[in-house]
Amino acid sequence: MENKFEWKFTDIYKTKEDYKEDIKKVKEKLEEIVQYRGKLKDSSENIYKCYKIYEEIVEMDCKIYAYGMLQYHRNMTNQEAVELFKEAEELDNKIDEKTAFMVPELTNMDTATLEKYMKEDKSLQRYSRRITEIIENKKHILSKEIEEVLSKFSDTFNGCENAYSVLTNAEIKFPSIKDSNGKELEVNEAEYSKLLENKDREVRRKGAIALVSEYGKYINTITELYLNTVKQDTKIAKLRNYKSSLEKAVLDDEATVKVYNTLLKTVNEHIEINHEYTSLKKKLLNLPDIHMYDMSINPFNQIDTTMNIKDAEELILKALAPLGTEYVNKLKEAFNSNWMDAYQSPNKRGGAYNMPVYGVHPYVLLNYTGTNFDVSSIAHEFGHAMHSYYSDKNQNVLEHSYTLLLAEIASTVNEILLAQYRLDNSTDKQEKIALLYDRIETVKSTLFTQAMFAEFEQEVHSRIENEEILNAEKLGNIYVNLCRKYYGEDLVIDEYNKYNWTRVHHFFRCFYVYKYATGISCAIDIASRILAGEEGLVEKYINMLKMGGSKKSLDILKTVGIDLEDSRTYENALKFYKNDIEKLEELI
Repeated sequence: MENKFEWKFTDIYKTKEDYKEDIKKVKEKLEEIVQYRGKLKDSSENIYKCYKIYEEIVEMDCKIYAYGMLQYHRNMTNQEAVELFKEAEELDNKIDEKTAFMVPELTNMDTATLEKYMKEDKSLQRYSRRITEIIENKKHILSKEIEEVLSKFSDTFNGCENAYSVLTNAEIKFPSIKDSNGKELEVNEAEYSKLLENKDREVRRKGAIALVSEYGKYINTITELYLNTVKQDTKIAKLRNYKSSLEKAVLDDEATVKVYNTLLKTVNEHIEINHEYTSLKKKLLNLPDIHMYDMSINPFNQIDTTMNIKDAEELILKALAPLGTEYVNKLKEAFNSNWMDAYQSPNKRGGAYNMPVYGVHPYVLLNYTGTNFDVSSIAHEFGHAMHSYYSDKNQNVLEHSYTLLLAEIASTVNEILLAQYRLDNSTDKQEKIALLYDRIETVKSTLFTQAMFAEFEQEVHSRIENEEILNAEKLGNIYVNLCRKYYGEDLVIDEYNKYNWTRVHHFFRCFYVYKYATGISCAIDIASRILAGEEGLVEKYINMLKMGGSKKSLDILKTVGIDLEDSRTYENALKFYKNDIEKLEELI
């Protein structure tokens, strides 16, 4: 009997021979596409034919890459899967190299000629989004020769981040600690959240000091790696004629500097909400003072019951009913069609993700054990999957991918609808408290904490661009001052806190974290309005999912009434957070 909770790789390729045949075809297409090098300017027909071949290459590559990666993640010791994944990555690099001429050639063309081609040749409309983007980004794209050189060096640009990963994942060795009974407890990043959730405050304190202080021993190395990453970001931004590394990063996301600044400004204007929550947590924990190592402890009894996956699916289908019959029916079909690899198994990759495979269906990886978090993870990952499904069905392969600015919205809408359904249908006071607390913590960590990280990044990049010499001490001071600002006077800042920034891997990805804060703000806004019964919003929301990357992200959001350059969306999210805190206080 077929197991619906395991992936079927035959949905991608019936046989390995079919996979090999596509690799052969891609290599042949690459030889075809290079024939257009230096000839794009000659005619609109050449541009169309070149892009048509490119589209065919990308569509096959989506399947080739997924076929290798998914099998590797299913069993990371499977040597055949390792080889498949390696082959797919090498092919990706070859595609990048062989097609690197396209954007620079179109960039070097006269804008009037390009616009004339698009107006006169209707076949180019299929690629108008790409071509219009090139016209708009002309001043940021360099000569063909420089772009090709940069393409060859692209795999070295992450050198500092890779070195940081090796250092923090393999070379830093953490000491163990002992609890009040003398039992030895392991300290590492994998166990850290458990240590901070330990009811024994001394375990939390010792665990935090042991882990973060170990990073502190490597503070100068990590500082050097990080500052070199920031300098690289700022130099590449300058090389490509951007005003700043922030402008380059947000424009790459199809956002604006105003979006970034409006987010931080609005959060700062309402920062006292987070201060009040710090004070409430201190009161709930009955502590004389509250430290950072106390901020993760749950003052309430957690929902420790487990739910089998079929019950979780039924719960999610009911919770997402506000999204309409079409959405729910497709989701039910997805649950029954091997879209997810649900359970833990030997040598399987940890965590959870959604991998869209254009022309096939999304693949969702989970490691389900039945916890409350795992139930939410199904709703979250299938939010991504349904976004991918709608986008893939309605857009060509060059426009199906949605930006990171949009990526976390659909997943978080699902989480909010699930939590609200459970709150509305629970008759158990303790369960309501636990559900509310979890939602408050999610908003705190995704909106406030990520905004704080975003402000840290902005401060560091700005100082580097102003040619200030930074060091470990200055970075520690920036971080500690932001902790005081975001958490309020009740939070006691310990000496080790100045090293906490070194644990944030995302700092090595230029201005990445703000998208978590904008994403949850959009999701809260959309979910709240759907639950309030706003007429026509569900249809607009589904249409938004169908748009994929066919328009600019900010324009796509405007179709559901969201303007990220305006404070309204962030204010609504902050009110939602404040209301949840007030509801929690009423229940207790």
